[in-house]
Amino acid sequence: MSFKAYKGQIFAIVGGNGSGKTTALNLVSGLNKAYRGTVRIKGQKLSEVSNLYGGVLGVLPQNPQALFVKKTVYLDLLEILSDKIISDLEKEERIESICALCKIDDLLECHPYDLSGGEQQRAALAKVLLQDPEIILLDEPTKGMDAHFKEEFAQILAGLKSNGVTVIMVSHDIEFCAEYADRCALVFDGDIISSGTPRQFFSGNSFYTTCANRIARMVMPEAILAEDVILALGGEVPYKKKDTTVPVLRKDEKPHIHERKKLSVSRVVLGSVFALLYALTTLSVITDVDILNSASVSIEVFWTIMIVGVVGAFVCFFPQKKLGAEAVQSVKKHTKLSKRTLVSALFILIAIPLTIYAGIHLLDDRKYYFISLLIILETMLPFGMVFESRKPKARELVIISVLCAIAVAGRSAFFMLPQFKPVIAIVMISGICFGGESGFLVGAVTAFVSNFFFGQGPWTPWQMFALGIIGFLSGVMFSKGVFPKTKLSLCVFGFIATVIIYGVIMNVSSVITTQPDPSFQMILVSCQTGFFFDVIHGVATAFFLWFISEPMIEKLDRVKIKYGLIQR
Repeated sequence: MSFKAYKGQIFAIVGGNGSGKTTALNLVSGLNKAYRGTVRIKGQKLSEVSNLYGGVLGVLPQNPQALFVKKTVYLDLLEILSDKIISDLEKEERIESICALCKIDDLLECHPYDLSGGEQQRAALAKVLLQDPEIILLDEPTKGMDAHFKEEFAQILAGLKSNGVTVIMVSHDIEFCAEYADRCALVFDGDIISSGTPRQFFSGNSFYTTCANRIARMVMPEAILAEDVILALGGEVPYKKKDTTVPVLRKDEKPHIHERKKLSVSRVVLGSVFALLYALTTLSVITDVDILNSASVSIEVFWTIMIVGVVGAFVCFFPQKKLGAEAVQSVKKHTKLSKRTLVSALFILIAIPLTIYAGIHLLDDRKYYFISLLIILETMLPFGMVFESRKPKARELVIISVLCAIAVAGRSAFFMLPQFKPVIAIVMISGICFGGESGFLVGAVTAFVSNFFFGQGPWTPWQMFALGIIGFLSGVMFSKGVFPKTKLSLCVFGFIATVIIYGVIMNVSSVITTQPDPSFQMILVSCQTGFFFDVIHGVATAFFLWFISEPMIEKLDRVKIKYGLIQR
């Protein structure tokens, strides 16, 4: 194979499947190495060209997903400019211009894999154009594009040509090549067997030619486009405006630069209070002087104050970025709880505790399987209200089941490490992403099913209630904006919920289920004895939330938005 592509021209390569078109493009781009022969760019061997992809060569592969490496289209475009020594404002201006050119302004916050085929093609093209290359290699560039954007794409190529950019294009779109290419070449069995201008090439080709030429070749041999036939018969063709200009950012447009938010006065004041608490407790340990002795606090409370102080100060002085998709993070106009959530809270705070109480006193705490099933049924009633009048789809139920399975598997995977489990972290994420009702269901089912492996007992209903209420509160607190949906906030809430909610409920249950005449003093001793175990459990929850919350929430929010899953 031997061919030349010239500056400021569109060179189109056509041919059957397996003839060698994409292989030739891979050789030119340097993705594959030739066994013999050379590829030269401006007289230099390909291996001798410095900074090949830094402004010389741009490649749009047949599968545009190969170019995407970030979580949103905007971040993918910004990644291309990461090594450019230009200001943030200039980066924003270039991205805005390219997005306007490729018609992807409304796709910037989408995940690239969630786009349609044509949208992915346009986003990938924008990423290639941001490199400002001298030569662009396109493999099936019009695949997935509608007729309207094909015309706009042709205008983009015309603009590139006017700036002296060389375009080498492999395509099965014969009509597009005939109308917009400067030279065409036919590849057969790894060799170029014919080439020429579009009119010479397609009028002299019997097999690879346009529909217009097939129909009119016996009368008008050189007609290759429908426009040629129309004009020859005295008709009129609408004028296609060849816009070769590149849109620029208007002065009144504000670029979306992600600026660091300044600390508010309330954050500074609250952070100072937390820092003072941490300083007092730390000073007490260092100097062996019990500063808090006058308050007669226990050692457990002392260490709690120290932990809360350092974490609270960190949260206030170092605000974190929000997790999940932007559409889910938007602040809701109403802050009142919905009727569905209120009914769910009624079941959770009244019906389920009464069920546990009845199981203890009426069933002698021996029918814990029956009690557990009652709790699951009571949990599913408010969960069913999530769907309201619409019919739930299987995928909506499957994803809740998968979250339960992941939580059960997580508890089983870390069975050898006491109190070190990711269960509460997964339950919290379920509630945050799919609402409090789903969070309670995931927590209750996880406790019930996982005890098939760890052993059922009178403690099972208590575990179901404790995990469920954490999932419910997580969904309510974070969806209503009580806590910002940041990684650090999740870790802090997870630690506190594990120690106070799960720890206290399970410590109380250990007294009620084992002592014939439980007393408040027994419960207090149980809570004090289990405090450090609860702290370890809380630290484990925070640990898992720190590492899994961001990827899980982002993926679950993507799935929810893409498939229209349960709406809070």
